[in-house]
Formats: sequence, structure tokens, C-alpha cells
Amino acid sequence: MKNETVGRILNHRSIRAFKNRAIEKEILDSLIEVANHTSTSMGMQSFSIIRVTDKEKRAKIAQICNQDYVNDAAEFWVFIADLYRNASIAAEQDCYVDSRNDEDRFFQGFTDACLAAQNVLVAAESYGLGGVFFGSISNNLSDIIEILNLPEYTFPVIGLGLGYPDQEPLLKPRMDAKLKVFENEYCKEESYLKALEDYDQEMKKYYDMRNPSKYLDEFTKQVVNILTAVNDKKSHIITIMRKQGFNLELEYIPENEIRKMFKKTRKKIEKKEFEESKSGLKLDTNLQELFDKYPFIKSYLLSINPKFNKIVAISMSGRLNEMTMTDLANMGEMPADSLIYMIESRIDEE
Repeated sequence: MKNETVGRILNHRSIRAFKNRAIEKEILDSLIEVANHTSTSMGMQSFSIIRVTDKEKRAKIAQICNQDYVNDAAEFWVFIADLYRNASIAAEQDCYVDSRNDEDRFFQGFTDACLAAQNVLVAAESYGLGGVFFGSISNNLSDIIEILNLPEYTFPVIGLGLGYPDQEPLLKPRMDAKLKVFENEYCKEESYLKALEDYDQEMKKYYDMRNPSKYLDEFTKQVVNILTAVNDKKSHIITIMRKQGFNLELEYIPENEIRKMFKKTRKKIEKKEFEESKSGLKLDTNLQELFDKYPFIKSYLLSINPKFNKIVAISMSGRLNEMTMTDLANMGEMPADSLIYMIESRIDEE
């Protein structure tokens, strides 16, 4: 059964070259309405969009994304999870509940932003426009937040470039849906390399046709290449979330309770005895001195491990002077060096 909307979605291609042509106001207004009427968790509408029209801001974002065509799109929008608005609405009614910035609300806003972004792209393509998503804004979220002047309780989710296409790229193949769509429970493949042999060949043919002068590996090889190309700034996304005011309520989980995918591990590396962290924390660091210097650490410890609730009683009894980092680690049933690194990470956030 033919369906125009489905046909257009199945023919989607990321457009990275745009004509020097503005998008008509009527179309922009329509796309904004599409975003505004997107499904939203609990009706809270916890997302916002920033149209980046300032050329200097665009240039800075293009540099962060390492993609010059950020500058070429007729429109560049950043979709953000936005809990600031509802928190402000509540505050004006003298309501300051802790749930205003918790992880549940965060993911509601994050999901709302993703849904709106996809809806806008589908609608844009129905007008003959093309577009491309920019997950690369996460290359440096701190700078994106500064460029867009984002307040607390907001978080940049994804960028979207839109315009009239100036290219006709090939349709990129996708792996067989049976590897991604299951019934009732997750289905594992005995060998994904074997299951993807045909797809690898299809992808290799696609890349050869797209650019014969530039060799690109088949899909399974790209998985390894991408996983090993670590962006240090992207690995600290949770730190940025916390700086934006979100309360993630992270708890310490013992290693034996964490599900691990592989039994095979790398060769054992001789473990060095922990001596001192970069900020000077040692195994014998006095707890009272630590809390005097960094008062926020006490509440942080209470939030990550319920066993640290004993700190309150010990503090009231005046016995913190008798305790060290080693004693604290024993209280929380955690490795002392791991605890020190967690505390140091929290100090770095400040």
C-alpha cells in the first residue's frame, strides 16, 4: 500500500549542502507549529528551541561541531531539554519541590526535545526542504551552553540544520530490521559479524559509489573505529548535567551488582598502590578538614550512598576529627581510591 508520508520517510537522506536561499516565513511558522504540537510527557512541554541566526554564534558552533556546513544551512535550530520554565512557574506559586530538577523530569525534557526535532525534520522534508541532525554539539556542551546563554535546568540535546538541498546523496543502507525489532523479548545473535556479512558488503558498495577515491570500512569495522575514538569532553556529560542544576541522585553500586557484558577482559595490569590524588586527597586525609574545606562534599556523600547517613550522627558527636578517608570508605563499603576519585570529580565541578 503506497503512502506519501511513509515513502518520504523511507527516502530520507541527510543533506549537508544547501542552496543560498532563505526558507519562507510561512514554512518556518508551520515548522514551529509542528514542534509546538509534538507529543509531550505528561503535557509538561519540557523542551524549547533556539534558532541560531547570529553569524558569530553559528561560526562558534560550527567549530565545536567540526562541521562547516552549520554555517551554510538556512536555519540552524538547537533543541533543548527545558525544565527552567516549569520550575519558574512553580516558584511563582511558592512551590520549590525537589522533583523540579530530578532525573525523571530531565529525561522527560530530553525525550520531548528529541520527538520535536524528528517531527520538525519530517515536516520540513514535506515542503521540499532537507536537513541534518548535529549530535556533534555535544563535542563541547559547556561552550554550547555559554554561547546560547542557557539557564540552569536546561540542557542542549541536538542541533538541526535545514534548507533547500543542493545535493542528491545516495540513500544510505540500513541493517536488516530483524536485528533491531524483536517480539516480547530481546533476541541475541550467536555472531553479529556473521549476521551482518551481507550488510557489510552493501555498505562497502555504497561507500565505493559515493566516493570512489575515499576508502571507508564496512559497518562492523566502523563500530570499532568509532568506539575507540573517544572524545574526553563527551565522557563528562553527567558532570555538565549536574552543573546545569539537575539532581541525578546517583548512588554507589557495588561492582558485583553491575551487569557486565563480556567475560573476556584485557590482560591484568599491575595495580599501583594509591598515594595521593591530584587535589591532595590521601587515604589518611582527616574528614573534618575535608568538610571544612569543601562543605558541599558532605551532602554529596549522602546523595550517592545511603550508608553515609552515619556521617550526620558522627558529625553531631564531634568525632569527625578522629576519622580518615579510609574510615569513610569502610563505612560506605567502597574502595578508598574509588571514593577519593569520586569526591575529587565533585570538587572539580565546583
